[in-house]
Amino acid sequence: MEENITPVEALLERGQAYIKTTLQLFKLKGTDKIAEIVSNLVSGFVVLMLLGLLFINLNIGIALFIGDLLGKIWLGFFALSGFYGVVALIVYLLRNFLIKRTVRNSVIKILLQDEQITAD
Repeated sequence: MEENITPVEALLERGQAYIKTTLQLFKLKGTDKIAEIVSNLVSGFVVLMLLGLLFINLNIGIALFIGDLLGKIWLGFFALSGFYGVVALIVYLLRNFLIKRTVRNSVIKILLQDEQITAD
């Protein structure tokens, strides 16, 4: 025997299916964005670690070279530390512009990437 489905019941079933599908789509889009942000952070961290090792070895060599020029090895390390102290002070004073704004803009760009594509 066939069930008699009224148009209102059919409309309600379609509405429920639409809501479930829309919620699933939002979950998938959110998962995609989170995965993209995490993968960007992890890959950036790996590159940063490798550059950090390069930077440490390079700085030891520069400090030894400066120390050799100044006549005492330890003076090279103090000179290089003073230079990095000045650089750290400049970065601290400009941290909002150099770091916070850049990170904030890149996260917003990733999150709004789909909206820009659909708007075109």
